[in-house]
Amino acid sequence: MKLVAFSFVIAFAIVSVQSHPVGEYDSDEDVMHLVPLRREKRQQKTDFHLKSPGIATLSHQGTILNNNNHRLDGMGYATKDFSRHGGLRPDTYGGSLDYLHKPSGAGLGVSADHFRGSGTSVGASGTWNFIQRPNANFGITGQYQRHFGPGGGKPDYGIFLGGKANF
Repeated sequence: MKLVAFSFVIAFAIVSVQSHPVGEYDSDEDVMHLVPLRREKRQQKTDFHLKSPGIATLSHQGTILNNNNHRLDGMGYATKDFSRHGGLRPDTYGGSLDYLHKPSGAGLGVSADHFRGSGTSVGASGTWNFIQRPNANFGITGQYQRHFGPGGGKPDYGIFLGGKANF
């Protein structure tokens, strides 16, 4: 559970901090100037949904890094059912980070979701496209998923080979 909370906080902080300016200190005048980290506009989205009967979901997602070679996206969410007792603690929360190496099409992803009273699910996946041509793509994908807590059991994992060719 601590890993999920830590991952959620880190992903949310990175996405949030990347979009805000950083201070620059001018020692001659004892003045603080705000200087943006980058001029690049980042894609971010924050959503709040309230469903009947009193289920609220708050989520934030954004692109942390995006250049010619790399892309890193992050997402975090929390859900609370206000029709139940339990104060303001969320019933579920979690997040994910997804990385893409653009030239090769290889990617990695990690995720964690905590369900109050039911434990935590964690997952990881990776993809590597070892053949990339205009008329053919072939690659390998691996995934791992495990639930820790009540009802948890053995991990679910697999390796898959796939491809597509146009003739």
